[in-house]
Amino acid sequence: MKDSLACEGRMNMGDKLSLQKIIRCGAVFLVFAAAACFLVLRGTDMRTVWEALAKTSVPFLIGGILMAEVFHLAEGINLRLLLQSFGHPVTFWQGMKYAYIGFFFSSITPSSTGGQPAQLYAMKKDGIELSHGTLALIGELASFQIAVFFMEVMAVAALIQGKVTPQAELLVLAVLGFLLNILFIAGLLAVMFSHRLKDRLLYLLSAAVNRLPVKNKTKWHEKLKETFHDFQTCADLIRRRPRMMGKVFLVSLCQVVCWFSIPYMVCLAMGEHGVGYLQVFLLQTVLFMTTALLPFPGAAGISEYAFVRLFSGVFTKNPMAAATLVNRGISFYCLLAISGAMMVLLWRYKGVRKMSKFV
Repeated sequence: MKDSLACEGRMNMGDKLSLQKIIRCGAVFLVFAAAACFLVLRGTDMRTVWEALAKTSVPFLIGGILMAEVFHLAEGINLRLLLQSFGHPVTFWQGMKYAYIGFFFSSITPSSTGGQPAQLYAMKKDGIELSHGTLALIGELASFQIAVFFMEVMAVAALIQGKVTPQAELLVLAVLGFLLNILFIAGLLAVMFSHRLKDRLLYLLSAAVNRLPVKNKTKWHEKLKETFHDFQTCADLIRRRPRMMGKVFLVSLCQVVCWFSIPYMVCLAMGEHGVGYLQVFLLQTVLFMTTALLPFPGAAGISEYAFVRLFSGVFTKNPMAAATLVNRGISFYCLLAISGAMMVLLWRYKGVRKMSKFV
């Protein structure tokens, strides 16, 4: 969802994503989701899984769903704040429409590449300039990544102290995900405080691309330049409107805290009281770090695998398959269903009945 970096913020409205391509992306997502479900349930006693699911506390499940829905709510509020600061009279439900569209298309496309283009298309249909829409998306994304970064610093400290001990492969993915976010923050700070530092960082990254065994180096260089351009526009926005960006950051902080707290609500729903809130929160942060680099639609497969590996010591009274289904069902699939339904409802409410093409 949010794993796509600012380089995806600058979208070309001429690059149409046809309905056929949307269907293909959806089909690929369903394949990944089905495979993930199969792997989770493989070798488990389905009777014990259903018994565990039947005993879950409905009030805590509802609480988890409400905390998950804060993800949509926070993004909608932030996009509305940013777009209103550019002079667009965006309503609450318009902001929510953009949030639902972004989540839905980010979830079903590899590397979350479909969300921001679809949001820009919807904004364009509402009369919002592409430059303002792009800047709002970059600002919202930067705020989210900075909020996540503070949580990741806590998780890294726990890893160093041995309070969280993931398996080797997950540790490597988590470290790489953390380093990726550091690059994002470093790029943003570089263009905020020093054009010389920005140019130096761009030069070092370009040199690294030249040394790496990657194809189409020209495309990589162009992406780097576009990314730093986006950093510059976001930095200018922060400098010009610090108070407004402070509000956006606080909303993003609430968004991240609620989203990372969902596994603890699952623990309470399933009667698991052996591990405290902070430990569960840190484990979820590490899980998020492990999925940052992988291009699977909706992080399907890797999220379930990482959850089983990281939380096996937390869910001791219930089958891990049941805990995984409940957690993933609340934190992702429920949000996906809500976003799809609300997206269609809000789009039809605006009188637009055909969503044929997205950027």
